[in-house]
Formats: sequence, C-alpha cells, structure tokens
Amino acid sequence: MKVFITDDHEIVIDGVKALLKTSSFDVVGSSKTGQGVLDWLENNDCDIVLLDMKLPDMIAVDVLKNSINLVNQPKFLITSGSTKINLVQDTIILGAYGFITKDELSQNLEEALNRIKLGKKYYSQILIDSIIARQLEQETRVSIDSILTPTESKALKLLVSNVETEDICETMNITKSSFNTLVSRMSKKLGVKKKIGLVILAIKHRFNSN
Repeated sequence: MKVFITDDHEIVIDGVKALLKTSSFDVVGSSKTGQGVLDWLENNDCDIVLLDMKLPDMIAVDVLKNSINLVNQPKFLITSGSTKINLVQDTIILGAYGFITKDELSQNLEEALNRIKLGKKYYSQILIDSIIARQLEQETRVSIDSILTPTESKALKLLVSNVETEDICETMNITKSSFNTLVSRMSKKLGVKKKIGLVILAIKHRFNSN
C-alpha cells in the first residue's frame, strides 16, 4: 500500500521512511505543508496519508475539508505531539481513520497502518486514556445546581448531610408530602429511582453540601 507523509519536520519524515523501509508499505511522497499534500493528491494517488495535526499553513482539519472532493480520497491517519481532544474529534468527524501520537510512531505506526489497510479505525492508547480521563473529570464537575431548582438543591444538600426527613421538613417549613414530591421530582430529573440514589449521585458529583 502507498503512504504519503505530511509533517513540517524533516526528521519526522525521515524517521517514518526508515520505519516503513522494511514493511509492506511504500512511501510514495512527502510534504511539509498542507497545501503541498493537497496539490500532490490532485495529480497522484495513495492509500494512506500520515497527516500532522498542525502544519505551517493549515491544520489537519483544513486539509480534510479541502480533500473531500478529491476523486481518489485517501484514508488519513492523524499524528501529533499532543492529544488535544477537540482537534482530534474534529478530524474524526471529517472522516479521519485514526490518530497516533508522534511518541508512539516507532512502536505502533505499522500496526495503525495495517488496521487502516483493513478498513478499521486506529486510535492510540494515549488518546484513549486522555478521553477517559477527560470524561471522568467532566462527570465529577457536573453542576447539579444547574439541573435542580433552589428549593430542590436545598433539600438535596440536607439529604447529603444525613439530616432526617422530619428535620428537613422543619428546616424548609414544608410538609412531608411536599418533601416526598421534591424527592420524586429530583429523582426524575437526575435519572435515579430511590432517595438513596440521589445521595449517591450527589456525592459522586461532589455536590456542595455546605
């Protein structure tokens, strides 16, 4: 299979060529700019383009956008020195077949290319770990206050503080029936079935109980 390399550093281009020298992949060209690869693709074809996320004249997203109308559009494997999730996500939306960090090229490039050769996607473990870490961080930062009304928030804060139902009703000056209605409404909004579920969810999301 034919591979084209796009990177603004000659040392990276030379390194990839060396890595693939004894593989089943044939390096058919290289460019240090986004426009360079687009111009090359207008009159030539290849199977896979190893595309640097940030080039001197454009980013990978721009290259992908400008390659959509090519007669023989290749598959793009994005590479970068960092894992900026938003940029990676944009390339995936635009049809990129995967992502690999430059630190992983020496060990995992051939594996990535082989997966893409089979029509499968490849995402580096570093990227996967970054996505998971970001998702966990976002989940703990969900603002329950933004979902609940002030009255509901107050009731939940008292629940998290392990205040008895009767004392909550007295503190909030509401009846037990009204409190049960609040619990039911909060449970529906937050997607839990029981009162204890509300407390567990609030603790998980570090809901402010002060």
